[in-house]
Amino acid sequence: MQAQRLKYSLANLGLVLVLVALVVGLPLAARAQGPAPQGTMAALGTGFTYQGRLADNNGNPLSGTYDFQFKLYDASTGGSQVGSTVTKSGVSVSGGLFSVELDFGDVFDGTALWLEVAVKKPTESSYTTLGRQKLTAAPYALGLRSGITVQGSESGHVFGAVNTDSSGSNAALFGETKSGSGAGVSGWNTASSGGYGVYGRNTADAGTPYGVYGWASGSSAASYGVYGKSDGFLGTGVGGEGQTGVYGKAVGGTLISPSYGVYAEADPSGVSYGIYSDGDAHVNGQLTWKPITSYLSIPAAAFVPQNNYTDQTYNGGSIVRSTASPGFTFNAPVFLPHSATVTKMTAYWYDNYSGGDGTITLRRTPLNTAFSVKLAEVNTSGNGGNGTSADTSIDYAQIDNSQYTYYLTADLPTDGTSYVGLYGVVIEYTIGQPY
Repeated sequence: MQAQRLKYSLANLGLVLVLVALVVGLPLAARAQGPAPQGTMAALGTGFTYQGRLADNNGNPLSGTYDFQFKLYDASTGGSQVGSTVTKSGVSVSGGLFSVELDFGDVFDGTALWLEVAVKKPTESSYTTLGRQKLTAAPYALGLRSGITVQGSESGHVFGAVNTDSSGSNAALFGETKSGSGAGVSGWNTASSGGYGVYGRNTADAGTPYGVYGWASGSSAASYGVYGKSDGFLGTGVGGEGQTGVYGKAVGGTLISPSYGVYAEADPSGVSYGIYSDGDAHVNGQLTWKPITSYLSIPAAAFVPQNNYTDQTYNGGSIVRSTASPGFTFNAPVFLPHSATVTKMTAYWYDNYSGGDGTITLRRTPLNTAFSVKLAEVNTSGNGGNGTSADTSIDYAQIDNSQYTYYLTADLPTDGTSYVGLYGVVIEYTIGQPY
């Protein structure tokens, strides 16, 4: 057996990968096709081409048909076999040269590997082992095939890409996905403290440089150019630090579909804020919000009689006429926020007077005349005691403090014994801006 092993020698070994040609060709294709690849490219497998030269002990090249066995090991001697044994039978060798396709499966992950080759003639019963050869960097181009993970331990970066072309909208790294829930480029930091999932840096001092730039080019979807999410209790979905921490610019909005420079939304569950400022806030423009409902309460004490100032009585938080003398109207000023919209007026009253009902009216008067118009009006009813009346059909509902004053009138009839009393009035309104 020892003599048989010396019959062969393997020289000028070379590993030629189909993938190498593809890697070399990609930058050229990118220049011709633009930033996104066109068409469908077949996914690369785990196989590669192995070429060698078979000679006898005197260095003379051999010709004929031979059987080969190939094994991968994690050490130059001894060690453990990696993957399965690949057998190639009936390989044609001409002038010592031969070529075979090898596939050890998904084994190239950055670990150093050695290839062991054994050979025999088809008529021989056992193989002659020709030793092991360390695989150099070229086979690890397999690490660029679909689904592969490149692992390493480096103080800098495990994988890098540099595009030296200084013109056009080129990219050092391009990612694309067809999945609706996928990511063209994804970054994940698993450190227990600090770090970045994705980090971008731009060192330009001119123009408008961007460290990270996101563009959602779909024109009809509710998309995000840049979207951030944090699961941390004190986390920040998107954070900014600088002279302008976060900058947003709205373009192309309409009345039907407005655009937003910065859009914020709070989860309705729990205590959350769409926008929170720990410090001063400045708006160079008009600040508005979704209209919120608020209330203005006018107590009985705010009303003064229009006539006969000595004939009113405050009784347990209500106001009534104490005599049956003519003139039973009371007035009270109303101070509502400018641009508010009145939606409802409710009066709280006492009525045990059978001779008539009381009337409470919300009115407005122009600043340059004494002519007033009615916004809302309610009446008391019956003669059985306490009650409420509400009016939701509001005229001139938009408050304009630049041109009008607003007030309430309360007509509270009495015969000196029975009476209509007023406890107070609540005006409901909505407001969509500061006041």
